[in-house]
Amino acid sequence: MNDLVIFGAGGYGREVRQVVEDVNADRSTWNLLGFLDDDPANHGGALLDLPVLGGAGWLEAHPAVAVVVAAGSPASRWKMLRALEPREHPVLVHPRAWIANHVTIGRGTVVLAGAAISTEVSIGEFVCLNKNCIAGHEGVVGDFVTVSPGASLSGRVHIGTGCDIGANSVVVQGVRVGEWSVVGAGGVVPRDLPPNVTAVGVPVKVIKERPAGWYDS
Repeated sequence: MNDLVIFGAGGYGREVRQVVEDVNADRSTWNLLGFLDDDPANHGGALLDLPVLGGAGWLEAHPAVAVVVAAGSPASRWKMLRALEPREHPVLVHPRAWIANHVTIGRGTVVLAGAAISTEVSIGEFVCLNKNCIAGHEGVVGDFVTVSPGASLSGRVHIGTGCDIGANSVVVQGVRVGEWSVVGAGGVVPRDLPPNVTAVGVPVKVIKERPAGWYDS
């Protein structure tokens, strides 16, 4: 089995740990060493019976260890990845997720239980496809996107880099959501959204606009 650590000791890190356990129950794949965390106060402690080994610096002495970047926020994953030197970032797919033929999934992406990805969907790098979400046929999900539990992306939807798609929201067929935008929980997106906005409601309305590059500050 290959050595693996989870970078992020919050709620999403806990969920990723469960994915690893369920993958190993199906087929022994990963030797999970523990967690990494940016908060020095957590170093040397334990989480779910696994040690918190240190921060990103721990990896300098362990170049062969694979890393899952586990933060629910797209911006947080983006920032965490910049602290890591090049190394293996595996794709983790829960055994109870359904993935059709002709789907591509980029490195570092995690697919949780109950997610359903239809045919000819392109999933980018470091994406979180959460529990019971749906990605319809011929869709595109960009890098660092979070698709929250129960969210539904209809066919030929294009979700730009860094978007955060809220729980139980719906993006209507053929709609494009601009990069680094946020769709609120339960929102319905019937038409294209520009980049760097937050939109909520049924149908969604833009309630906030951010400058380009806001996620990098």
